[in-house]
Amino acid sequence: MILEILKKIVQEKRKANIPDFVIINSLKEFLQFPVLRFIYSQDSYKNFIFTGGSCLRICYNLPRLSEDLDFDLSLEDYQKLNLEKIAKELQRYFQENFLIKINFRCQGKSRIYLKFPILEKLKLRYGQSSDFLYVKVESNQTQFKSYQIELNPISNFGFNLISRNYNLSFLMTGKVLAILNREWFQGEKNEINVKGRDFYDLFWYFQNNISPDYASLKSLSNISNEKELKLELWEKISKEISPQKLSHDLKNFFSDQGFIFDFCKNYQEIMKKFLITSKSSKHEDNLYS
Repeated sequence: MILEILKKIVQEKRKANIPDFVIINSLKEFLQFPVLRFIYSQDSYKNFIFTGGSCLRICYNLPRLSEDLDFDLSLEDYQKLNLEKIAKELQRYFQENFLIKINFRCQGKSRIYLKFPILEKLKLRYGQSSDFLYVKVESNQTQFKSYQIELNPISNFGFNLISRNYNLSFLMTGKVLAILNREWFQGEKNEINVKGRDFYDLFWYFQNNISPDYASLKSLSNISNEKELKLELWEKISKEISPQKLSHDLKNFFSDQGFIFDFCKNYQEIMKKFLITSKSSKHEDNLYS
């Protein structure tokens, strides 16, 4: 059942001349829905807080693909978390409901890699020519002392569920903290030190007039208001962002590679209209010059 659906996705994407590295993430996106359906159908996991790029994509129609499922947990739930138990339950769920045998690997306290042995059947190659398509499920203790939750009914690919997720303000707060604090390196010489998807999501938040929760942001960083936020973000963007760095990651999540080329090439100019509103100090003048 699932394999046939995945084959159709691959056929449709290839007819549209979409690169295989994007098709891979389209397949991961489809597989996120049965995983979410399982999690939110279990009383033991209904308190999981859906977050990250996949939450934006699935709950709020973010235009880019997302490859991972991220959840936050309260301290009490995180301390009780048993990754191997969840992984084994997911393994049984896919076997019993979709007649597909998957493997898994748990990493540390927070990550499950679900391993779907399907790439050869789909005539796709990924990574080091493995047959496995990996879907990562990551759970972490929430960094927020207090937060706001929304319930979102989700229906897609024949899967129906009600997700429990942060509202957009707290989702943006988490993204801003990731942009300012995340350590991430790619490339032959670790020259890629930014995650392009983070900066696309930042654009999306500003484009949609979303603001972070400043009380939480202040308690977790040195930012307490909109002016300080824009200064910090522009300093980061102006010093660290280049088209090459952005596209290295971001190209994997859009079918239209021409759009990604143009977006990354013009990113600083695009973000200026959101981040540069006035020049009231010498420090700002230096940043904006």
